[in-house]
Amino acid sequence: MPVCDVRVERTRARLAEAVLALAAERDINSVSVAELTRCAGVNRGTFYDHAQSPAALLTHVLASELDEVRRIGMDRLRQDGLLLRHLTRSTLQGIFQHVLKHEQIYAGPSHSTSVYALRIVLAEHIEQSTRLILSGGFAIPPMMDPHTLPLFASYLAHGVAGAVEAWLRIPAPRDEEMLLAVIEAMYPAWLAPEHAPAPSLDNA
Repeated sequence: MPVCDVRVERTRARLAEAVLALAAERDINSVSVAELTRCAGVNRGTFYDHAQSPAALLTHVLASELDEVRRIGMDRLRQDGLLLRHLTRSTLQGIFQHVLKHEQIYAGPSHSTSVYALRIVLAEHIEQSTRLILSGGFAIPPMMDPHTLPLFASYLAHGVAGAVEAWLRIPAPRDEEMLLAVIEAMYPAWLAPEHAPAPSLDNA
């Protein structure tokens, strides 16, 4: 890797570490660029090469981790060709691990930061993933229409994010299997069956 790329990666890592630490302490909207750059050990111009605000940087850092969870899930989904329950389970478990890794942000002392992380960053990530699944034909909702797909995706995403938010209010140690079971209980019948449907006799 070229020296310039190594430097960029180091800068990104310092900025990510700084914004995660500050967001775990208080409202991300109260964090100034000057404070964040001082914490990260970079200058103001360098910061603006990566983000327009501390909140935007936090969004990018959290979303990048979630995007990796999505990438793994979508790779497996393309191989399988159909969204089955084992894949939604492994993907949700990856999301839970991400949330618990950053628990001080998702359920920390700053209510505004935690609400932002849960209801904007996490919900938007799940909504985008669900849109990809539905538009790709990996799950078939009862109404296949360009106008209804965003509604299905938003409903499912905000339901999952809301369940995670309520679960984080439970005192630790929390039961991840219980959270998973509750989310699965909310699934509509057409989403993520345990097994692929048997071939119809008409196609035999």
